[in-house]
Amino acid sequence: MVSARNQNIVQWLLVFVILVMLNVVAQFIRLRVDLTADKRFTLSESTKELLRSLDDRLLVKVYLEGEFPSGFRRLRNETRLLLDEFRTLNDNIEFQFINPSESREESERLEVYQQLAEKGLEPTRLQSSEGDSKKEQLVFPGALLYYQNREQGVMLLKSRMGEDVETQINNSIQSLEFELANTIRKLKKAGRKTVAMLEGHGELVERETESFQRDLSQTYDIGAFNLRQFEVDSITGEVSISNQISRLARFDAVVVAKPREPFTELDKYILDQYLMLGGKILWLLDATNADMDSLSNQAETVFIPRELNLDDMLFRYGVRLNDNLVQDLQCALIPIVVDVVNNQPKYEFFPWPYFPLVLPDVDHPIVKNLNGVKFDFVGSLDTIKAAGVEKTILLNSSAYTKWSPTPHIISISKINQPPNEREYNRPPTALAVLLEGVFTSSFQNRLLPKDGTGENLKVIGESKPTAQIVVSDGDLIRNQRSQGNALPLGYDKYSGQLFGNRDFLMNCMDYLLDDSGLIQLRSRELTLRLLDGTRVKQEKSKYVMLNLLLPPLLVLLFGGIIPYLRKRKYSAGKKV
Repeated sequence: MVSARNQNIVQWLLVFVILVMLNVVAQFIRLRVDLTADKRFTLSESTKELLRSLDDRLLVKVYLEGEFPSGFRRLRNETRLLLDEFRTLNDNIEFQFINPSESREESERLEVYQQLAEKGLEPTRLQSSEGDSKKEQLVFPGALLYYQNREQGVMLLKSRMGEDVETQINNSIQSLEFELANTIRKLKKAGRKTVAMLEGHGELVERETESFQRDLSQTYDIGAFNLRQFEVDSITGEVSISNQISRLARFDAVVVAKPREPFTELDKYILDQYLMLGGKILWLLDATNADMDSLSNQAETVFIPRELNLDDMLFRYGVRLNDNLVQDLQCALIPIVVDVVNNQPKYEFFPWPYFPLVLPDVDHPIVKNLNGVKFDFVGSLDTIKAAGVEKTILLNSSAYTKWSPTPHIISISKINQPPNEREYNRPPTALAVLLEGVFTSSFQNRLLPKDGTGENLKVIGESKPTAQIVVSDGDLIRNQRSQGNALPLGYDKYSGQLFGNRDFLMNCMDYLLDDSGLIQLRSRELTLRLLDGTRVKQEKSKYVMLNLLLPPLLVLLFGGIIPYLRKRKYSAGKKV
């Protein structure tokens, strides 16, 4: 018979063999279970599909290594966990965490900082206290991604005006999956969609939209399309309206950037039929001729409505562009020259109600967690009932709004006078509206425009499911310039502030053109269960002592109880 001791040895050996086998099997089977309530470790299907499609090495360099405050450590740890999830889906994904300040030589550190800034990673200055001294460090909360000889930077920290650091960290963690997945999508150039910058009506020229086009070209192919230039048939010498519509339909989306000349009925017909075929349109329109250039050489000027001849078409689609000027007490600052010292102008900054500063408060993927968007001489929008069209107001003015009808006199000399707050009593006013659904043609049951060629024009009366966005400010897309170079869209060279204009317009285009559902990740909500900072400070000593004393006490306790119980057990056996 096998002794009890040998039986125990066999049992332990069996357990050991089973554990070894389980570890061997685990090397080939990946089983991950997300038990969190908000499924924070579960990737979306669009992200999974994107990652599985990578057929080459993807390297992610994350510049979030070093000694950081707790919030930035959370951002670093969450980024590491997410990249671990990415790697479980595709072994081609590799990542590194780098400390850009690790060099002891200041010259080397500055060189690294310069390289990162040139690649689009914006630095953040952190201040922390160590006793009576304060420490300041420069952090680059971003990453560089490399794929097939291409490189793309992405900021992991999303700053927003008026929010504390903890809230910004929380929002940044929520958008991590979208930011990284969207950057990977930009690096993959296969199957890129196309965008047309419309021309022919005095729209902004390329140098004025250079920053927007440069950023957009990272994801989409861009081309110019003049609505009034037709291809001429080499045989007949005639032009074809239907051919013009087909040429425009090759583009997946059209951007109409601040037209200054009215659209003809034929122009509108071509755009209308493009929409009916499922095309997407981003409208950036000024209903007045208000512009800061008019005030640069004179202290006062009169602004009047701008006739674009688009009212009837937009009305049919579900929106009305009003020829007024929206003023808002929540506004941006503008520089005014108050003195000249050594031939250099000296500026002071004053609030300018004609430049509303909109902090988005709508729960929509286009504007969620977006920084403040700066408008220049913007008009109001009204939504109109349109069957089959769903309307979403993306950007609103604040609760301290005033409308000024045109013609309207604007005087720069009154800028230092405090506004009469009682006049700013209008409710929040729509400045950007998303329209999506099935649209009715603006030319249904109407006389068709004449084309001059004898071609029998036809009307598609109802569109395929599609979408368009109307913004009542054409300057939202215009970049400033310095020393001949285009500055980043939304950057104000006078105040040094970076507004959310670029992110808003990029999100608009991604929403219109994203058929993978990736943009929906921006709506994701993750609940971060943070410690109560005040309570931690108050009860710090108690928990420190508890962590120091409890483990040895438990060891002593069990170390004393177990021998006592064993002694009592075997002593009782002997007595029997």
